[in-house]
Amino acid sequence: MSSKMPYKLRCSMAGHSKDVRSVTVGELMEECVVSGSRDKTAKLWLPEGLGFVCDQTYIGNEGYVSSVAIGGTSDNFPGGCVITGCQDGKIRVYNPGSVNPTSTFTGHSDTVCALITRPGFLLSGSWDKTARLWQSDGAPIVTLSGHAAAVWAIEFLHCPNSASEVLILTGSADKTIKLWKGDSPFQSFKGHTDCVRALAVCDSNRFLSAANDATIRLWITSGDCIATFYGHTNYIYGLCMMPDRNVFVSCGEDRSLRIWKLDVFDECQQTVFLPAQSVWSVSVMRNGDIVTGSSDGLVRIFTQSPERAANAEVLQAFEQELAQTSLNAQLELGGIKASDLPGPESLFEPGTREGQTKMVRNGETVSCYSWSSGDSEWTKVGDVVGAAGQSEATKNLYEGKEYDYVFSVDIEEGKPPLKLPYNTSEDPWLAAQKFIHKNDLSQYHLDTVANFIIQNSKSGTSDGASQTSNMSNTYVDPFTGGSRYVPSSGNVPSNIAMNVAEDPFTGSGRYIPVGQPKKPEPSLFPVKDFLCFDQAKIEAITSKLREFNEKVDPSLQLSDADLLSFVQSADPKSTIQGIPHLETFLRWPSDMMFPALDILRLASRHPHMNRFLSEKEGLLDVLLAVGRSTVPNCMMIFRTIAHLSMHKSAQQTLMDHREAIFASVLSVMTESDLSFTKHSQWKHVEVAVSTIILNFSILIHSTASFATEEEALFRTLVAVGTLLADDNDAVAIAHSIELKSKIDYFQNVSGKVGECSKQILLLLK
Repeated sequence: MSSKMPYKLRCSMAGHSKDVRSVTVGELMEECVVSGSRDKTAKLWLPEGLGFVCDQTYIGNEGYVSSVAIGGTSDNFPGGCVITGCQDGKIRVYNPGSVNPTSTFTGHSDTVCALITRPGFLLSGSWDKTARLWQSDGAPIVTLSGHAAAVWAIEFLHCPNSASEVLILTGSADKTIKLWKGDSPFQSFKGHTDCVRALAVCDSNRFLSAANDATIRLWITSGDCIATFYGHTNYIYGLCMMPDRNVFVSCGEDRSLRIWKLDVFDECQQTVFLPAQSVWSVSVMRNGDIVTGSSDGLVRIFTQSPERAANAEVLQAFEQELAQTSLNAQLELGGIKASDLPGPESLFEPGTREGQTKMVRNGETVSCYSWSSGDSEWTKVGDVVGAAGQSEATKNLYEGKEYDYVFSVDIEEGKPPLKLPYNTSEDPWLAAQKFIHKNDLSQYHLDTVANFIIQNSKSGTSDGASQTSNMSNTYVDPFTGGSRYVPSSGNVPSNIAMNVAEDPFTGSGRYIPVGQPKKPEPSLFPVKDFLCFDQAKIEAITSKLREFNEKVDPSLQLSDADLLSFVQSADPKSTIQGIPHLETFLRWPSDMMFPALDILRLASRHPHMNRFLSEKEGLLDVLLAVGRSTVPNCMMIFRTIAHLSMHKSAQQTLMDHREAIFASVLSVMTESDLSFTKHSQWKHVEVAVSTIILNFSILIHSTASFATEEEALFRTLVAVGTLLADDNDAVAIAHSIELKSKIDYFQNVSGKVGECSKQILLLLK
């Protein structure tokens, strides 16, 4: 490698709004890049000039996309396919040119964190502790069960045409690697001291593994580790072999991409730092260019070719961005320079008291140690998180899964603490409910646990707080009310404590900043902006309209000009009056009506078309009837109704017809047969219904005041009491929303309103 130019930036590809968790390189007519992100999308990038441009964005994933792969050509996918592994445990397969999945593979019960393809086969790894081998058409072949924790890494060691002869490698959060033939492991590899995150096959007899212990190991298939590569200073997330199979690349949590030679064990050949905390994934192109995905939402390509390298201006901008975020000797941790901290040699000096803490610099990592008088030694508590520019993508592992926080909660004296995992993207109340169910706790704890999460996570962190140098904080347990000393470091906002979350695999902990707001405010409501359905492929809708127009009865066929004018009604800039030929489309066979209803749905977003829909006599009743015919029609009609609330011109019509609308919604949701509820698009109907309800609530919230007439108040309070009576769950929820403080206001009112309020307060005791 010394005779070649060092790797330099070729291009950066922006488009994802959150972490790029996975990248892969493959062939779809030409060499391309596919990326998957926490923004719930995958993207296809095609070469253009010296860079790459986004050619397609793939949606439909219910959770973040944690793995991607490119499948070869087949009868169903003559141009190949794009495959995503998702947080919801499903694998989705896309035609390269289609935004929505063509098929979905189900079987995993948790996040699909790894995917790899070979001709005729797909291999997947999951947090559900299994790997699965599939035929390329989705037919399951075998499930590999045997790991004690999440399967993060997978590889084909040998992949002939016969499934019975396939040899598979799996790496797990249980720190082991297994080699499988069929559904049985016949070799186990042990040596890593933390979660195994990546695998790469060198040849038929050797492979590489990388782990959270910051090492890369070279193994032979007999079970022996023949070399260990050191250089990374934090978790290693990705590995990939170069085309010549003598060089490999790695990436990880230390902001770096590293290039290694297989036969040179003592040093890394080149380190390329990125201006992102986490470099999640790495892949390699045929020409040796390296592709990365990172926590700043960017896909980057690095090259050794002077002809493909970015120009001097782009390279300078990259270096400046890197200089602002790189971890080096001037790294500051809350105002304390890492270069000023003592090194590992300071651990030879005994502590002065039980629980004394000390921060120690080890290369680019700063760790916290606590003195144990009983063992007469310093015990590592964890690595300090909170450096300048620290990425929010840094995760903690619990049961092999990633979380923003893993709290230790003491339920009662003398019993071991329970683990409470939490991601900031979760609703605190739902996380609390899961914790209660998992640990068989009383529902009355819901309010306590949820508020604990809010107060001790970034869900409640406020910006702009003053700074303090106080070295101790109080951490309050939600059940016992007890506290324990939790050390903090340096420059910490006054409303921030430091929580130690223990890693279940290493037993060590890491400092996690957590907020303690004086009064948490709900972050999800009230919602003031109406929701709508904007996404559409006009070309595809128009094509389908033309196709169906040729198949319907000649008396219902329209000219191409008439079709075009109908489609143009969806354009907000259109000067067309009304929605031409809508009555004709509503007479088409129900199974051919949905593309016309899709245009209607798009048109209903705009004020002038919205007014037309609301003023057309009897149209709303016709649409509600059409919505009962098929699931696609139902979805489009309900989306259209959701749009009616967006503009004042239609809001009164919406309120006038609310009983008919909700009667139709209730009928569809409760009386539909299996042909409806088992339909692949039924979930979209559910989303449309929930959007109608939400938009109605926004409309009411923006126009209505609380009832003051006595009878209205009384009936409202009776309804509340009815819901609370003999229902502990309802009472727990009432406590969680502080209903008691609201009912208190009415208990001193004379008459039946006051008496009803007092009875409700008794239910809430």
